[in-house]
Amino acid sequence: MAMRRFRPETPISIWDRQVGTLRELMERGLADSVATDPGEAVREAGLVVLCTPVEAMEELAAAFVSNLSPGSVVTDAGSVKSCVTQRLGPLLGGRFVGGHPMAGSERSGLASARADLFEGAPCLLTPVVETDRAALDGVADFWSSLGARVATMSPAEHDRLVARLSHLPHALAFALVHLAATTLPEGSVGLAGGSFRDATRVASSNPGLWTGILTENRDEVAGALREMSALLLTMADDLDAVKRDSLLDFLERAREHRDSLPLPPPEETL
Repeated sequence: MAMRRFRPETPISIWDRQVGTLRELMERGLADSVATDPGEAVREAGLVVLCTPVEAMEELAAAFVSNLSPGSVVTDAGSVKSCVTQRLGPLLGGRFVGGHPMAGSERSGLASARADLFEGAPCLLTPVVETDRAALDGVADFWSSLGARVATMSPAEHDRLVARLSHLPHALAFALVHLAATTLPEGSVGLAGGSFRDATRVASSNPGLWTGILTENRDEVAGALREMSALLLTMADDLDAVKRDSLLDFLERAREHRDSLPLPPPEETL
């Protein structure tokens, strides 16, 4: 949808396992051609974007690599980068550029798609030593043309960053829902206000997708969870000891940090 708005001259070929999805894409004018064979979908493509769960990308790339044109570039939209780069690098070489548009919501499917999804959103690219410079520039130009703000970093830096800015918030949202559901009387959650709703919005995300994301970035996510646990225990200790000054200082510093952040609107951001 974004490409139809911002790059209407670009022909779009889409692969999917589901014939019904491909039929709908054609009916809505969102694809010029479709295929259930990944090799056929990428034939003559200048840019291939993998938009599957990260654990599926290696098998998919292996299925189409022999059909790639000599000058074609491959990127992805996965939420974890070290594992993807390690698996796809040997298959695709310097033509692969790891990417992660930090945009989306807890909703999924075509009904939730928006043409303006990437406008103003960060898109993190993760080149490595072997990455071809022209390929990196091409992928950066692609995301910029859809309105995204491109930043580059190493795959390891990416995984550490998103573990704390994206993966941890999702894990906490899932945990908070569990806490409320298992420790409060039945029906109590219906009395919750906006803070609970906002803090748990992303707990409506696809569990299978997020199991894969958290597992693939398990070292960084586990570390972030332990760091958060230490902060929560410190707050609990301050409350037990009635350390008002310490608690007040903690909350004030958090508010100052939060108010200084150049964050996008609260909705529609992963």
